[in-house]
Amino acid sequence: MIKELTQFTQNLDESFKIQGVKPKEGLHIFLKLKEQNNVYSLDIASIEYELFTKKMLEESDFLSKCKFFSVNAWCISTDKCLDLPAKGIHSCSPFCVAFKKEFLEGGGKNSKNKEKNKKEINNRLGKYFDKAFALLDDDEEPIKYESFREFFTDKENDVYFGSILKQIEEDFAEKRKMLDSQIEPLKEQQQQATDKAQKERLKTEIASLEAQKESVRVLEDSDYIIFYLDEDLERYKATHQRYLAKNIFNKADYNIKPNESGEVFGVSDFFNSIDSGGKKEFWKHQTATFDITGRISDREAKLLYEFQQVLPRKFLPNPLPIFIFKEELQKEVIRIFNESGNKLSYKEIIEKLWGKYQDEFGNYYLLFWQNTKDGLVFKDFDFVSKFEYELQDENGKPWKIENLFEIKEKEKESKQSKQYPKLSNVFDLEWAVFKNLLSNKFNNNLEYFDDLDSKKYDKLDFTFLAFSKYRLAIYDYIYKSKRQSINHIAFYEMVFNSIRDDLKHNRPYGIKEKLNIWFSLYEKFNYSQLNHHKTMASKLKDYQQFVADLAKGEANMGDAPVEHFAFAAGQVIDYILQKSKSADQSYQRLEPYLQQSKCEQFKAAIATDFARYKHENYSKRFEIVASFVLTYQTHENIKKYLPEILAGVFANNQLYSERDKKEPVLSEN
Repeated sequence: MIKELTQFTQNLDESFKIQGVKPKEGLHIFLKLKEQNNVYSLDIASIEYELFTKKMLEESDFLSKCKFFSVNAWCISTDKCLDLPAKGIHSCSPFCVAFKKEFLEGGGKNSKNKEKNKKEINNRLGKYFDKAFALLDDDEEPIKYESFREFFTDKENDVYFGSILKQIEEDFAEKRKMLDSQIEPLKEQQQQATDKAQKERLKTEIASLEAQKESVRVLEDSDYIIFYLDEDLERYKATHQRYLAKNIFNKADYNIKPNESGEVFGVSDFFNSIDSGGKKEFWKHQTATFDITGRISDREAKLLYEFQQVLPRKFLPNPLPIFIFKEELQKEVIRIFNESGNKLSYKEIIEKLWGKYQDEFGNYYLLFWQNTKDGLVFKDFDFVSKFEYELQDENGKPWKIENLFEIKEKEKESKQSKQYPKLSNVFDLEWAVFKNLLSNKFNNNLEYFDDLDSKKYDKLDFTFLAFSKYRLAIYDYIYKSKRQSINHIAFYEMVFNSIRDDLKHNRPYGIKEKLNIWFSLYEKFNYSQLNHHKTMASKLKDYQQFVADLAKGEANMGDAPVEHFAFAAGQVIDYILQKSKSADQSYQRLEPYLQQSKCEQFKAAIATDFARYKHENYSKRFEIVASFVLTYQTHENIKKYLPEILAGVFANNQLYSERDKKEPVLSEN
């Protein structure tokens, strides 16, 4: 994996690597040096500062400048900051000091440190600068930046960072007061206004002032306070590279001496669980005879660090294809994504590339990651030897869902038969089939790697079980072309678990829709029958014809297979249940039938309901078909024929008259 990720990162343009960089949330303060007679001091008169919060829709030129300085002055992790063991200062540069407000007087961390008699951050800044100044190049004289150090370490100095922060807080408070004095009258005018246009204008003015107020809000404990010294960005970068050179590996003890090219090899710190402190026994190999599995060069380690910085910015497609042998295709992916304004998904990128590169779409790694409260987490990293994007049947045509159960479009009072879109590619299948079968009560897109949350599937217990069991298999099927990950057994379980929930909540439309999916696509997942010409859809028509012939006394009952019996039984069950005059017309009444596994018990349940409504009138057509069903013999498990039974219940019932499908024909007896 390391080789592929470093190669990918190396191919990224520098401009691409900084895409999506955001300012740290908090207060950004920019300080300048002034020089007189070769003596440098801070020019407090020229100080600049701004607050950035996530609620801000835009960032100023000032903040855009600050964010790139902070990127090149930040520690790899708090375990490798210059403020060990306290870990409160997260910058690692002689030109920058960054910490959270919680470490200052009145902050939560500060109070806890006092209780434990730990040094406050004010008393640790001296040691921070000792380490930071050690990162200066040989031709950079620390004396030039001494006034910047004293700004943080000399409390007796007229210019001290604490006094500057107090001035900024007072400035913000004054601005908030001024903005409040403008907002309150506007709110009163808005309440009294009767003209709609005037109300909207006032609303816009208030929103604008509220946005300005957000930029001077009271600092929270979680906000960063970052001081920058006005130095050239390239100097920031050079100093940061020296910091990285010392800290890029997991532990210096594992490094070996530079080779002839000057490269140092050590243990990667990239998602490495090696116990660099030697204190966590459960992180250690318990049986291995070695401490480490391998080393990488410092160049590779820095590329991995860059990659680790890029991913959390959420501008790369997720999942991310990493082509290892086709550099041109990888650059094309990045170019298309960059030109789109970093808004294209993996699906949209494939759609744009497929026409030109379909023969080359293979031999790549697919990476799926998430940003969590614990940081960046790789959820999946797998090799895709060949990506199969298009879905075609044996005739070279797209897959198709047929409206076999004759449902209408969902629009209110629509009389138009539902038309299903063609399933031309795997993403059509994902949206029209798998999402339909397994989405939660909010109808969200399928969440392949999120923590399982049964609350999102409230009252969808069976659907949740199927989703939990098959979500990763679906991901493999769609995104990695692992066709064997979903077979007919998995497909059956997804369809009929969803139908069970629909039955429970009396949703006949949803049941018929899923039966359409089942009978249309079953063969696509039953790989032993891929080349069979007789499909489930054609069998359904055969079942219907059998019952129609049976009702007229023209069918050959002696050779009827179990599938025909099950479908006919479904037709009989539906007919009988329609006789109910009770308030309960729900499909939960099907449960006594669907729970039976033995034929005799199944027929007994039908006979029981028939006896309940025996006083009703029944057609001759019904009597013929019911007689066939109640005398049929088989030792097979009836539950195996759930699709045929439900198809019989929800298909156009052949036992009703041709004149009126809703009402049964009166008995001829």
